[in-house]
Amino acid sequence: MASFAPAPPIKTHGVRTIVIDAGHGGKDPGNLGTGRYKLTEKNITLDISLQVGKYISEAFPDTKVIYTRTGDTYPTLKDRVKIANDSKCDLFISIHCDAFTKPSAKGSSTFVMGMHKTEESLRVAMQENASIYLEENYEEAYQNFDPKDPDTYIALTLRQNVYLDNSLNLSKKIQDQFRDRVGRPDRGVRQAGYYVICFTTMPSVLIELGFLTNAEEEDFLNSESGKSYMSSAIFRAFKEYKAEVEGLDLVDIEPTIEVEKPKQADPEKMEEPTGISGNWQSQLVNEHQSKGIEFQVQIVSSSKKLSKNAEEFNGIEKVYEYEINGQYKYAAGATRDIEKARANQALLRENGFTGAFIVGIKDGERISVQEALKQTN
Repeated sequence: MASFAPAPPIKTHGVRTIVIDAGHGGKDPGNLGTGRYKLTEKNITLDISLQVGKYISEAFPDTKVIYTRTGDTYPTLKDRVKIANDSKCDLFISIHCDAFTKPSAKGSSTFVMGMHKTEESLRVAMQENASIYLEENYEEAYQNFDPKDPDTYIALTLRQNVYLDNSLNLSKKIQDQFRDRVGRPDRGVRQAGYYVICFTTMPSVLIELGFLTNAEEEDFLNSESGKSYMSSAIFRAFKEYKAEVEGLDLVDIEPTIEVEKPKQADPEKMEEPTGISGNWQSQLVNEHQSKGIEFQVQIVSSSKKLSKNAEEFNGIEKVYEYEINGQYKYAAGATRDIEKARANQALLRENGFTGAFIVGIKDGERISVQEALKQTN
């Protein structure tokens, strides 16, 4: 059985350097999805990695962002770990896309180092670690690590991991963002023996954005809006994590994202009604209060102020405007009931606002959804 050295003591000075790892690259395309696109996993992971890094650099100029790759190159798994460890970074995020034999498999998940408690976790780890076999002299470079040997993964659990709590904390925030802000199916936080998060010496997570073997998820992750939503979700999770570690109030720092205008229905292709009134806007729950906690649904973000009858609002009469860091945010619907807010979100998404997400409001000011839920409970 393989043995591994314990990790060094954790640093506590904050998040000053982050390494972002775009999975696969170069001769390793990653998974090929459904085969309907020329793009593969390596392209999507690179696009989203660079976008996440851009958001972080713009919002936090004092935080250094390092990439394991910025183009179609192939750093070995050992190279990726070395980049992170040599930089003495405070956080490592590796970004991937999942695949499975059943096209119905879907959802996003985030992994931290740990024991393979399920066959699913072992499957995913073996799948991602298998890229070792593409490397020259892999037997010598990874002599203590066999991706196909379950004993290898059991041995990893003996390695001291003083970063687990922080890794789990960030992972939960990422999954919350994917579920609540982007509406992705939540496959949860899991523990698995990915090489790149087992040998890094800092809090580390590996994200599976979704299944490229699922046609719907592949379409979403290949779209520009899908990449923006997933990137901004990872950024917001990072922002919350950084705020906790450093004791800062960062709720108003938002990424600059232009939300697509809602798609207008083609009258010649309209289907029979499915139960929602033609005047769908009247279905929105609007119980706005000037004081106290409530939940609204953000539908548009713009770098310029929009008029109340702008076409971006698709006929919604009551829209709430907020200016945050020079960006104008627009929300619809208002309620103190989170379930009613979710119904509002679903209705808006069904009617063109595919990236609509719930936001927390206190006395007319934006706060995090988590804080709003905490205070209402």
